Amino acid sequence: MQRPIIIENNMLEADSEQHFRSVMPRGWTADKPNPDIGVDLVVGIIEGNRASSRELVVQLKASQESNVTSDGENERVTLDVSTYNYLWDLLPVALLVKYVASEQVSYWQLLSQVPEPNQENLTMTVKIPRSQVLNAESWQVIRRYVEAVHLRKLGARERVDLAQFT
Repeated sequence: MQRPIIIENNMLEADSEQHFRSVMPRGWTADKPNPDIGVDLVVGIIEGNRASSRELVVQLKASQESNVTSDGENERVTLDVSTYNYLWDLLPVALLVKYVASEQVSYWQLLSQVPEPNQENLTMTVKIPRSQVLNAESWQVIRRYVEAVHLRKLGARERVDLAQFT
């Protein structure tokens, strides 16, 4: 009897999400947007035991083996320039995560750390420092960055008269 074939990419995708969720801080939420247009997860940040209004968006990438640079310092990820542009224009902080299955490790980089791509190319190569392993310590760095961005955006907020837009 014939049955659908589950391809390796589907299994890697599931493994990367499972690993991501397993290293998330306790109580934080990770929801899959529908449809998935460049954002694989929306992560809600919990402060202590209270919900916060802070969140970040995540683009998950995965590979069976490492794609390390020759100096051993960075993990390479291919990203569509259109995806980069989409993530860059979103208001929440964007996080790029690369899961390497053979190592059972995820590396991370804030999109704001990634150099702007050449807009004439379809894809770009992002180099994620292998020193940036997704773990409890790194989540605190990410949380503090999201908080700083959140507070800066709130500071720019102002009351508006809707009549000026009609």
